[in-house]
Amino acid sequence: MKRLTGRDSAYALIVGAVAVAYANALTATFQFDDWNVIVNQAKVHGLAAWWASMPGIRPLLKLSYALNWAVSPAAFGFHLVNVAIHAANACLVYALLKTRTAMAVALTTALLFALHPVQTEAVTYVCGRSVSLSALFALACLATAGGASALFFACGLLVKETVAVAALAKRGLSPLLILGLAVVAALASPWYLHLFGTSVATRPLGVQLLTQAHGVTYLIGQLVRIGRMNADPRLPVITSWSAPVFSNVVLIVSLLAVGVVMLRKNRPVGLAILWFFLWLAPTNSILPRLDVANDRQLYLAMLGPAFLVAYGLNELAKRRGGVFPWGAAVVLLITLATATHLRNRVYQDEVGFWDDTAAKSPHNARAFNNLGYALALEKRNAEADAAFSRALELDPGYVKAKINLILLREGRALRPETKR
Repeated sequence: MKRLTGRDSAYALIVGAVAVAYANALTATFQFDDWNVIVNQAKVHGLAAWWASMPGIRPLLKLSYALNWAVSPAAFGFHLVNVAIHAANACLVYALLKTRTAMAVALTTALLFALHPVQTEAVTYVCGRSVSLSALFALACLATAGGASALFFACGLLVKETVAVAALAKRGLSPLLILGLAVVAALASPWYLHLFGTSVATRPLGVQLLTQAHGVTYLIGQLVRIGRMNADPRLPVITSWSAPVFSNVVLIVSLLAVGVVMLRKNRPVGLAILWFFLWLAPTNSILPRLDVANDRQLYLAMLGPAFLVAYGLNELAKRRGGVFPWGAAVVLLITLATATHLRNRVYQDEVGFWDDTAAKSPHNARAFNNLGYALALEKRNAEADAAFSRALELDPGYVKAKINLILLREGRALRPETKR
């Protein structure tokens, strides 16, 4: 048998680590928007249905769902593909870095990227595939050259538009030309014009910037709150200045300034900091979204902080005249992998999913409404009543919760549209 080389062993280690950390993700169920986007969406129920729905937005993403559904509509296959995509992404991270930095830094960065629990929302949550699959094409674009790079970039745009950032990170005209053509096509598309119009109308620019100052700070915090992953944090819209908002703005501006300065003093550190903000920009800057921030938006941005940790460990070891501190790295990686495994348990059923969300976002009326819905399906009516009542305490005008509570107390079946 052919012996594994050091390079092959690194890839095997990455894939094995992902397989262990995400083993229990394969038994997870559909959650949250999975029902609207996949389970109850006839347009992705097979290849013929997908083809009949074209043209439309994000065709390659929908094709991936249709292929999954054609094999089996069970959640297992969808989760298996998501985990495989994540493993491939971690391997691409290593491939990108191993020729640009020390092997220990490249491998540790790839493993930190792979095992941090913040990535679960892009992996264990089936709809998170829009992020992880687009990241696969973005990383492949950056790792290749010529026609292959251009092709991967184009494919990424057909999965999720945020891949446009890769055109700024990749040298050469091809991605920029493709991006230009994509912009022209989007402007001619009623679907994309509607999407853009809806986004712009969500909130004024000034409010959006204040809101995202809080949103980005929240996401930075998620990098260290490894036990506080939250599928629906429901961050507030910020309409005016305050001391906390000012401190958020100062933090973000300071980090950006450090990134720019470090481009001259220590280029790897500067690039890592700016990479983080560059990949957050499409979703967490000037274009509004209904949900201010979600963990999955950190997926590719996470690569910057992961590199900073690995690079810092290596630099510390060099200054002390020692070797890379694998012991410390392994302890950190095991901690992250354990947190990821524990986070995946939340996705095993809807009651657990929404109970976790409501506990972490006690202000979130939607979380309590959906928790009540899940409890009602399990005939836990007293608990469901309490959850719906709590949703109405938080938001007295919440129509879905009102309808659910009435139907529950009258002993009638709840309606699918009164969920989420």
